[in-house]
Amino acid sequence: MPSTPLRDLISSNEVVYCAFCLLPQPMGVEMLARQDWDCVFIDGQHGFIDYADMLAMVVAVQGAGKPVLVRPPLSDEGFIGKALDAGADGIVCPMINTAADARWFAEATNYPPTGSRSWGPLRAIDRFGGDKAAFHANGNDLTEALAMIETEEALDNIDAILSTDGIDGVFIGPNDLSNSLTGGEAVNPGHPKVTESLKVVRDKVEKHNSFAAIYANTPELAHSYIELGFRFIAAGSDVNFLKSGSADMLQALKAGR
Repeated sequence: MPSTPLRDLISSNEVVYCAFCLLPQPMGVEMLARQDWDCVFIDGQHGFIDYADMLAMVVAVQGAGKPVLVRPPLSDEGFIGKALDAGADGIVCPMINTAADARWFAEATNYPPTGSRSWGPLRAIDRFGGDKAAFHANGNDLTEALAMIETEEALDNIDAILSTDGIDGVFIGPNDLSNSLTGGEAVNPGHPKVTESLKVVRDKVEKHNSFAAIYANTPELAHSYIELGFRFIAAGSDVNFLKSGSADMLQALKAGR
């Protein structure tokens, strides 16, 4: 079990900071997990990560004592099931735009009677205590299913999405949301239309007694989201961490010549 289970992080009143990872590097995510990040996000949608990479990265993060979220490549039920069987603490599914999308996602992530997930939690049983009967009885409560809100259509249907049995919360993608809300004119997560939509999501989540996470490109955006009331921030990316660290080192080296 992680030092702090994902569900406990979510239910706390503290701000949760989640490292965002695109590179297929088990050692890299392990290094991040051993820092003060609360959890790690493995991106199988826009990242360069296949199933074998994801499995090794999940094991590395959890070995460092942190919970891990996995985003599959769009609506890939097979990838979702295998990620959960591997012991992922939660799934963030992209492009959940309608009640039907949410129902499909809930089916894919939950065992009966809530969903139709196939039984085969080969690593997950050991990950969550090692008791097969207990896992069978409580498996749906041990992991999180977060539906991504990243389009105007999803905003229009957010009540239905949040009302879907088996959906534990939402994860907001401000970059895609800005692209949708501006009709493709801008990818700008700080756009006023995005800010107004975040207030709507915040209020809807509170109404449904649910939970919302959000991605932040920069610390400044993260701080603005926290001011709006969001408490789960996935930030930056390992790609940018590497680039910025390299740039800082090179600048320091050249400054000393």
